[in-house]
Amino acid sequence: MVKKYELVLLIDPQIGDSYIETTIEGYKQRLEEANAEVSHVDPWGLRKLAYTSAALQGRQQAFYVLFQFEAMPELIGPLEAAMKLDEAVLRYLFISVDGEFLRVPQLAPENVYIYNPPERPRDRRGPRRDRDEPGGREGREGRDSAPAPAPAATAPDTDSASDTAAVAVAVPDGDEKGDEA
Repeated sequence: MVKKYELVLLIDPQIGDSYIETTIEGYKQRLEEANAEVSHVDPWGLRKLAYTSAALQGRQQAFYVLFQFEAMPELIGPLEAAMKLDEAVLRYLFISVDGEFLRVPQLAPENVYIYNPPERPRDRRGPRRDRDEPGGREGREGRDSAPAPAPAATAPDTDSASDTAAVAVAVPDGDEKGDEA
């Protein structure tokens, strides 16, 4: 039974540009000789590696190539053995594909950062925010509006201390010490 596969190769960039092309063509020929139908070969180019290790020989970059092909599952074993012995191949990954192959029209260059944030609702703090609605500030006592002065509990006095006591009574904080002042 023929299956669809994707193979991603990470090729050592220090082997040289001509040998990179030779390696890509060599693996394409191996696939075709094993009766695999190669649908697409997509060289992604030189990319920075996410990490480095002794297995990657301390490399910071690799040349990425994507092969999309249909083949018998028995082909994968010998191809893996050949890649393990090939010093030009730093890493490889076989992926079995269900359905159709995806085609990426063109990858962005490595130095270009593309980010399109998803649309979010403006209000992330609760179900209703008056400031986000048109005309929402009308009839609302917000942070920037001063509280209305409450009527004084005693006779009006021109002393500024009684004015502050009246304002302190008007601010609802659960503390009734303002009545004693």
